[in-house]
Amino acid sequence: MKFRLHPVLLPFFLFLIVTGDISVYALIFVSLLFHEAGHLLAAYLTGMRVRSCIIMPYGGELVISNRHMAPKKDRLIVALGGPLATALLLVLALWIPFPGDDQVIRIQVALLALNLLPILPLDGGQAICALLETDGSVYRTRAIFLVHSILFISAAILLLSSGLPKTIPYILLALFLLIQNISAFRFRKYEKAFAEIKSKRLT
Repeated sequence: MKFRLHPVLLPFFLFLIVTGDISVYALIFVSLLFHEAGHLLAAYLTGMRVRSCIIMPYGGELVISNRHMAPKKDRLIVALGGPLATALLLVLALWIPFPGDDQVIRIQVALLALNLLPILPLDGGQAICALLETDGSVYRTRAIFLVHSILFISAAILLLSSGLPKTIPYILLALFLLIQNISAFRFRKYEKAFAEIKSKRLT
């Protein structure tokens, strides 16, 4: 399995170094790694093969072979593995007092709130998308949910724009998610065609 950081993290690191908040992002980064460890453990337990793990500003992204062909239950377990790990870290921070625990608690709450939003590619969106699927509707459901995610994020960007310049980091993150969803929507037919070819080879 390959492990790498997304290039978009570089400007975040530079910004935090300039503003002197690199220690805060160190906590965020460790929290992100713990979150992804939850996804990886869930993937291992369900037998899903992880090709790579990419750390993003909001969490991470697992590249799993034939993910959409996996059983709904397995995809749901993998989607919720990260939030469960973050929730565990939150409980530990609330239960065990240590220096900086307030900051750790705030970070876990923020990660949970963000990742459980009902949009793709976040965990909440992945979980809801899997729950809404029926036999034979995997790609249709995903296409509809991608449109929902694009509209949701676009509306969020408009709302965040009223708080400029304080909301610039959130707008940048929302734009990053918007681009991901638009790209996924554009290539949805190719993804479906590839999966169908793969399925025919297996049968």
